[in-house]
Amino acid sequence: MSEPLTPRRQRNRLAIVAVAIVAVISVAAISFFNQLIPEETAAVASFPVQQGEFVIALTLKGGELEAIKAENITAPHVRGQLKITHLFSEGEQVEVGDLLADFDDVEFIKRVTDADQQLQIAKAEMEKAVANQSAQTARLEGEVKNQQAQMRLAELQVEKMKFESTIQREESQLKARQAELRLDQARSKLESQTVIDSAQLKQLRLDISRKERKLEKAQSDLKNLKVKAEKPGLVVYAKKWSPTGPVKVRVGDEIWGGQELISLPDLTRMQVQTYVNEVDVDKLDKEQLATIKLDALPEPTFHGRVTSIANLGREKEGEKNVKVFDVTIEIDEADSRLKPGMTATSEVIIETVPPRPVPQPDTVKQEAVEEIPEALPEPIYIPLDAVFEKGGKTVVYRLNNGQPVEQVVVLGQRNDDYVIVQDGLGPDDRVTLRNPTIVLDKLGGVPEATGSASDALD
Repeated sequence: MSEPLTPRRQRNRLAIVAVAIVAVISVAAISFFNQLIPEETAAVASFPVQQGEFVIALTLKGGELEAIKAENITAPHVRGQLKITHLFSEGEQVEVGDLLADFDDVEFIKRVTDADQQLQIAKAEMEKAVANQSAQTARLEGEVKNQQAQMRLAELQVEKMKFESTIQREESQLKARQAELRLDQARSKLESQTVIDSAQLKQLRLDISRKERKLEKAQSDLKNLKVKAEKPGLVVYAKKWSPTGPVKVRVGDEIWGGQELISLPDLTRMQVQTYVNEVDVDKLDKEQLATIKLDALPEPTFHGRVTSIANLGREKEGEKNVKVFDVTIEIDEADSRLKPGMTATSEVIIETVPPRPVPQPDTVKQEAVEEIPEALPEPIYIPLDAVFEKGGKTVVYRLNNGQPVEQVVVLGQRNDDYVIVQDGLGPDDRVTLRNPTIVLDKLGGVPEATGSASDALD
């Protein structure tokens, strides 16, 4: 019969069992992590080190295509605002004589009617003035003739008084003098009235001429409300300013005379109108090369160069306190797929490593007196996702026989996606795109019996 267990013996037996359980768990954990490390390593994405020309570019989004040259069609130059009642369909080909735009003509018909009425009134005033002047002239001419007759009678009376008394002779002479004065006055009135009538007629003629021109202008404005194409081309609507920013003109809009309405672009030469943030504007310069991709088409890639950079910044539409500078990029290729108004993204080449040779103008070639310099070595580069900071050092994880090995590197210039590796890697290496130790750390690390995570990866 077994001896009963004392409390002390019971505690010893429980301790032995606990040690055995811990040992079993440790062995299982070691086995689990030894399996996990190669499996996890195999699942880490990697990337081969690249070698070649390294391009540092600036991406400019939100660009819009437009023709370098275009025939601009403006609204007719008329007084007041115009209301658009018809526009030729945008994007359609217009032929000579087609109606591009039409405007509400109610006000202009009224202007023609009013101008014509005013002209008729002016002509009537002219006729009335001519009639009154003719009557007045006839009356004054009659007065002159009457005074001439009175003058002649007075002269005859003077002749009769030759043999009369002195007093009678003087009286007749005075009467003759009075008749002469009245004749002079009648003639003076006729001359003055002739001058007055001439001035009045001149003023009336000027008024008629002014009203005729006003009528002609009103008739011309009415006729010009119908804007027809003088050249064939693709119709592109112009933009006008609104409280929410620039918008394209449309039927129903009220615009001013002379405002740009439609353009007929020359599609053989296109450019991109885009912008750059103020923090990057100093990176750009004229004649820098660029690649252009249409947002609506993944292919092809077009090429161009920067032709202008605005000297003054402006506030970005829809974003207060954000300053941008307008940039123009001229496209080298001519392609039927390039349409005005299409959006595009441009990549402006800021720098290349090694630098591309600058084309020189043709010169007379001299005999070579020096050796041709060797081409600069091409850099090697890796994705930015493959670079990590650890313990104050920059590291990557290079694959060695399929296993990631921590490698300290020295980096150089970078662009949006890649960075040059100046030291630490070779062109035949391959690096991981994430830190392979992150999963082990999240799981609590490797048990002490198998060493640290970095020891396991070595």
